[in-house]
This record gives sequence, C-alpha cells and structure tokens, in this order.
Amino acid sequence: MSSHVVASAARPACRLERVTKRFPGVTAVRDATLELRRGEVHGIIGKNGAGKSVLVSLIAGALRPTDGSITIRDQKVDAATYTPQKAHELGVALVPQEPLVAPLRSVVDNLFLGAPLRRRGLLDHRAMCEKVRAVAKELSLDVTPHQPIGELPIEDQQLLAFGKAVFIEGARVVLLDEITASLPRERKRLLLRFLRDTIARDPDICFVLITHHIDEVIEFCDRVTVMRDGSPVATVDVASTTKEQLAHWIVGDNAMAVGDHLATSGRAEPKPSDSQPVLEVRQLTAGLAFQDVTLTLHHGEVVGLAGLDGSGKDEFLMSLCGLYPPDRGEVLLDGRPIRPRKPSQAMRHGIVYLPKKREESATIHSRSVEENILVSLYPRLRNRWGLLDLKEGRRIVRERLRKLPVKTPSLDADVDTLSGGNRQKVMINRLAATRPRVYLLNEPTRGVDIASKPEILRTVRDELGTTSAVLLTLESEEEMIDTCDRILVFYRGRVVREIRRGEPDFTVGEVYRSAQGVGVK
Repeated sequence: MSSHVVASAARPACRLERVTKRFPGVTAVRDATLELRRGEVHGIIGKNGAGKSVLVSLIAGALRPTDGSITIRDQKVDAATYTPQKAHELGVALVPQEPLVAPLRSVVDNLFLGAPLRRRGLLDHRAMCEKVRAVAKELSLDVTPHQPIGELPIEDQQLLAFGKAVFIEGARVVLLDEITASLPRERKRLLLRFLRDTIARDPDICFVLITHHIDEVIEFCDRVTVMRDGSPVATVDVASTTKEQLAHWIVGDNAMAVGDHLATSGRAEPKPSDSQPVLEVRQLTAGLAFQDVTLTLHHGEVVGLAGLDGSGKDEFLMSLCGLYPPDRGEVLLDGRPIRPRKPSQAMRHGIVYLPKKREESATIHSRSVEENILVSLYPRLRNRWGLLDLKEGRRIVRERLRKLPVKTPSLDADVDTLSGGNRQKVMINRLAATRPRVYLLNEPTRGVDIASKPEILRTVRDELGTTSAVLLTLESEEEMIDTCDRILVFYRGRVVREIRRGEPDFTVGEVYRSAQGVGVK
C-alpha cells in the first residue's frame, strides 16, 4: 500500500528519510520516511511488532539507524555518533512506557538527576523543590519533593517523567511511548487534554503519541502515522479519516483467517460440549474495570480474552484468582460457588494463575530451577515427619522438563542465569506440576524470545488445553487465532463479542477491529 501524506506549511520538528534498522535476523524498521511537525500531536499506531517503539528509539538516539538519515529541527544528525545525550541537546525527550527511575531516591533527585539547578555554583535545593511542586500542580499530582519515587504508583512516575521532559528539560520533540497504557481513564484524558493545552501555549513543541488505541488517535491527535511490518504505510490528517479506515490500514488486506494457520497450529476444530462446565462466571463486575462479564469454560477448551490495555481483560483474569476482588457476580467451579481472595486460595480450588510481569510477581530470584518449579508442591511433598520427599520432587521436575524442556546446565542452576524464554518455561512447568482444573495465563509469551514462543504456545494448545481448561490473554491477534477455540473481546470494560474457531469471522482482522470498538454498538 502506498503512503498517504497530507501537505502542510507547518515547520518540521523532525524528519526521517528512508530510515532502516536491522537486528540480527530481523529488520525492525524498513525504509521509513516520516515528518513530525511543530505544533502538532502526532500519533503513531500499529499492532505489536509493527516497529513503533524502535522508530521512536531511533529518533531519541537510543538506537542508531542502519541506513537513512534523521534531521532534528533543521539539523541533520550524524547517525554513527548519535546518542541520547546528543538527542537531548537537540531538544528530544523519550518518555518510555516503564519509566527509568532510581526508586530509592526522592522525587526531586530523580527529576534533576544529571542536571541540578545551581546558584553561585552551589546546588539550589529550594529552587528545585519549588519546581517539583509546580510540576506536580500542573499535572494534578499529589506528590512532594522528598518522597521516594519508588513508592509512587507507576502512573505517577510516568507523569513525572513527562513533566521532567516538558517543564524541566524544555524538550521540543517529546516522544511518548505508550505512556497512556497504564493510566486510569480519567488520568489519561487529563494528560491528553494537557498536550493540546501545551501546544496552544507553545506552538513550537511537538508531541508524538505511540498508542494502541484508535480512539485516542481520533480524539487527541492532529495527524497519525500507521506502522505495519516495520514501515509507515499511511500518514493522514485525523480529521479526514475514520476508525474503520485506520483499522484497515493497521491490519492490512490479509485478514489471516484461521484456515491459513491450522496446519501449523495443530489446534483441531472445537468439539461442541454438553458436559458440565468446569468454570462458570455470571455477571461479574468490578467497579469501572469490567462489568457484567459472563462466560463458561469447559474441560479441553482454550479461550482467549482479547482487548486493549485498560479494556478490563487483565483485571477480569486477576479477579478469578483473588487479586482483583469483584463487587458483584458469581463464579462457580464444577457447579460450586467460589470466591478466592488470593492466589493460594484459588490454587486450592484447582485454579492457577500466571501473572503478566513474571520477574516481579512469579520468579523466585537467586533460587534454583528445581526450587522454582516445585515451590507450589512443597506442602504435597512433605511426609508425616514434615520432611520433603526430594526424590519424588526431582522425579516430578524431570517429568515436566520432558514435556516442556528448559535449557539449563542443571536443575540446581540459578533461575536468574536463564534466558527470559526459559524462565517463563520454568513458570509454566510450575503451574502444570500442580495439575489444576483451570489455567489463567496472562500473556504467557510476554518478554519471551522468538524461539521459545512457539514451544510455549504449543504446550498451551496441546497439553494444558487438553488436560485442563485454559483462559488466557496473549500479546497478538495472530497468537490468539493460532491458539484459541473461542475469543471473547473486551472493549471499555465489557465483553462486546465472542468469536469461535470455524466461523468465517475468526480472523486476525476481526479480532483487532472488535478490540478497537470498530462496529461495536
């Protein structure tokens, strides 16, 4: 598809000419030509893996292009020596999705790290604290200069990183890499309105908003660039396009129906089941996160939960294992009502949960591979004298590793020495060793290397999805189509559509459009 570019007299804040970035075995950005203009909010949208984050990392100097040229505010940069420091000197600031902070240091220390205010050669602590208070007031944040920044919610840390770029560093090109993903809805709206107000006061500034949400682009951006397969395929005025048109550009002409993937996925056509459901959920509701969710899950089923960040799918999955208490509704396991208040209670019922953030919430660091697999089985492995049956434990571990192998020098190796993909396989083996009734898997392929992803999805499909029932979220629509029997699509806290394998609309394009609210009543 040819690129659609709208002419304008606005001065460029940044221009990329035929920029390419190659990594070993993959081209992440291919022949990208793009102009960002002063006085605009420019959206960049595309599916996971489309090259969005790599593109802005090139602009910010965090990565260097393999080919092509970058010009920042009329100054062409030397690609061979371009660094974040040089980008900073040219007025470029990158605010990442997960802010980089010194968690034990104060807010004021983090905001002025590397560039403190001085007066007569001495640190001007009073001026820095006053500046922090002014930034907090501008962004409606309830923070004080001396709070340890690591104690603040992640959304407050993100907004402070944004405030540092705009108010302290005075950046002219501000790159927001999915900064809205973890913000509550009202906070998100306040931030996006603030972008418009800032440009109204200072038309020399340019904001670049990377997002997965077409709604955000339509409501708050002046222009938008669509990325697909590493290339910009369209740059248009938002006022002249629609959600449907953007979704079409993002997905492309290839709808990727399930029939194109069955040969590689190995997932057979779903069999109708008239048996008692393993799990039933009736009108489950938790505040504004999700409302009136109803589903049934049978033995041998793999059911996907699709939706954007903030759609409610993550909170719903967490509610089933006790991490996000619902306000009302009912959950039944094998026909009996349950209401777990923490994952350990859910596990006793036969429901196990894999969290999205493995390193923070699942991995037992500085312990062995064997210990990480067996930790949930220790109560079962104790004999009548309270001692662990280590022989039986090792037998279980070896049995699991035959089904989902982990590349490790030994079972006693520190789990932290393994790759991300192998650590994730350890976590999945831990859950499988408990032989649960229901698996709740929150993005099991997140942060996993490209070689491990097929192995993990194959295990979900061919083992977990046949011996138990699986409810999961995944990073991409392609993975959903390859893996799931049914897909429930969340949009703004509600299930708006159910798509079944074997039906004509069981396609990547339909899942993506529904998750964006296209065609949703």
